[in-house]
Amino acid sequence: MESHNRESTPFYKQLKNKILDDIESGKLSSGDKLPSERELADLYGISRMTARHTLSVLEREGVVERRVGAGTFITNKKIEMDFITFNSFTKNMLGKGLLPRTQLLSVRKEQARPSLAKRLKVPEGEGVIVFKRLRLVDDTPVAIEESFLPYLFCPGIEQHIADNTSLYQVLEDMYGIVLVKAKEYMQVTFSDDAESKLLRIKSESPCILLEAVAFDKAGREVEFSRSITRSDIVRYYSELNLK
Repeated sequence: MESHNRESTPFYKQLKNKILDDIESGKLSSGDKLPSERELADLYGISRMTARHTLSVLEREGVVERRVGAGTFITNKKIEMDFITFNSFTKNMLGKGLLPRTQLLSVRKEQARPSLAKRLKVPEGEGVIVFKRLRLVDDTPVAIEESFLPYLFCPGIEQHIADNTSLYQVLEDMYGIVLVKAKEYMQVTFSDDAESKLLRIKSESPCILLEAVAFDKAGREVEFSRSITRSDIVRYYSELNLK
């Protein structure tokens, strides 16, 4: 591997890019085994430490899987999710030939604290219902999502929500509430112990925190949602029309 100019690319990044290029071109595909750290070091004239670091970075990004006693294998299991269409998780995944599933973790009623009341434009102490759900794709957990709704908009809704139920479909069918737009905010966060256990990742793993307020046709704030998504296997994208 060559290094050039003052701002030369670090060796580990050159090797990482080479592996990513091989995946992109089809030379490497899911399930293929990579050479060992020693073999990579010999092959590219780098240290074993650099080879190990490269594989660690690729593992963290969900490109490879390291199996004890077996070696390192290409998984490249990135799932692309549209940042814009906030209510199409199931449709989005089915369209990609993947099997989506939603597991209802808990349902609770609480009174809106100041920050939530502000987001939902309701008085402090207003009754809200909270659904906590786990999103899975092909039986791999990808996100934990909590939805907060003013209970006065949807009394009794807890009787209609179960595993694999579409919350938005229930709102439309049972309460005549159609959600038409959302304001979304995204940032990086780190999973705590409970979240890591549910998502089957190491504690303090980097995740995507997505917070959204969804509005109905009348412009009312109907839902505030907060989701923690695995950054190792999910990649968000959006399309922008610049003109």
